[in-house]
Amino acid sequence: MDEILKRLESLHPKIIDLKLDRVKKLLRKLGNPERSLPPIIHVAGTNGKGSTIAMIKAGLEKSGLKAHVYTSPHLVNFNERIEIGGKRISEDALRKILTECENANNSKPITFFEITTCAAFLAFSRAPADYTLLEVGLGGEFDATNIIQNPAVSIITPISFDHKEYLGESISKIAKAKAGIIKKNVPTIISKQSSVVRKIIKEKCKENGSDAIWSEEGFTVSISRKSIIQKDSHRNIEFPFPNLTGTHQVINALTAISALNHLNIPDKYICEGLKSAYWPARLQKIENGSLYELITSYNIKNQLWVDGGHNEDASVQLRNSMGFINKKHLHIIYGSLRNKDHNSFLRNLVGIASSLSVVHIKDQPSSLLQTVAVSTAKKVGWEKIYSAHNIRDAIKYICSQNEGGESHASILICGSLYLAGQALEENGVPI
Repeated sequence: MDEILKRLESLHPKIIDLKLDRVKKLLRKLGNPERSLPPIIHVAGTNGKGSTIAMIKAGLEKSGLKAHVYTSPHLVNFNERIEIGGKRISEDALRKILTECENANNSKPITFFEITTCAAFLAFSRAPADYTLLEVGLGGEFDATNIIQNPAVSIITPISFDHKEYLGESISKIAKAKAGIIKKNVPTIISKQSSVVRKIIKEKCKENGSDAIWSEEGFTVSISRKSIIQKDSHRNIEFPFPNLTGTHQVINALTAISALNHLNIPDKYICEGLKSAYWPARLQKIENGSLYELITSYNIKNQLWVDGGHNEDASVQLRNSMGFINKKHLHIIYGSLRNKDHNSFLRNLVGIASSLSVVHIKDQPSSLLQTVAVSTAKKVGWEKIYSAHNIRDAIKYICSQNEGGESHASILICGSLYLAGQALEENGVPI
């Protein structure tokens, strides 16, 4: 599998021009499988796409429906990206579908994401399902997934700064790119947005005759009851907080509930789906595995959390969600890619943790240099900083500093999905 993935990566054009021409050509050679997919739920945004999809999928499955699912990137194994009827594609089936796409492409320049998206479409077109859950990879308007024409519904999760090198330096440009998935006469469900983003999406919906469904309208949130209450003309419907940890997941849940309502999924199945939804590396508490055994060998009360958020908004959500842990007990292991806003990320977390350990992300040439991370951390106010050899070294250092008595450590590994994937792989428990 690694060999074919490397070959596909080698086809990458020298310059990424955000157009759909390459995708159109390859799909035409494959018989346009994107035209034979079950009803599509197309999801764009900066944060919360995967979590929202996980909740929608869980609600559909609880009601007895099956969904194809396409998400990216993967954490450990590539086949995490493609689920056929709710089940992860097998290695053998994936190898065959990628080879078929590789042969049809005939060594023409194409991005890795473009050709693998075509492979997903081909796989989906050959298996039965009730819905297709499709996550945008980058942006929206010129993303490979946006080749589809008539989704059942479009969804836009919270938009913030990310991928500035491709989408633009302003939030307006980023919002316009992501609003590119809004289709004519297709309803759009929209998560909580800033006023600038809200205006842009509202205008795009009006331009396309798309019914804008604002997910926060009609709901109230009860922190004390840990419930989401929907008001309609006749009654109040109470939904539980989602199984996924973090205050931001309530916002994602509102979007998922709105989507499932639109698809006429009964309330009881939506409730069951929210309770069972699973999405790894999104403020995930690790409760078994190799790394878990390592931290608890020092103190049975030690905790380990993993999160793949990598932009400024994600760091704000982490800061808000991890406030239940006393600062003196919380320690962060951090790694990032160079093109991410590590300055803002580290600044937003300095007030909630007592130490920072920086690591290099394995097998990532674009990993942020540890010297740069340490320098930045000092500038934004971190005092206790350790440059670790790897994740295990960082865990051992943190735990050894907190041995004895009543002291215990809660460790959060964060800053990159690639780092989160590395941690989950080292932990050794299938995700």
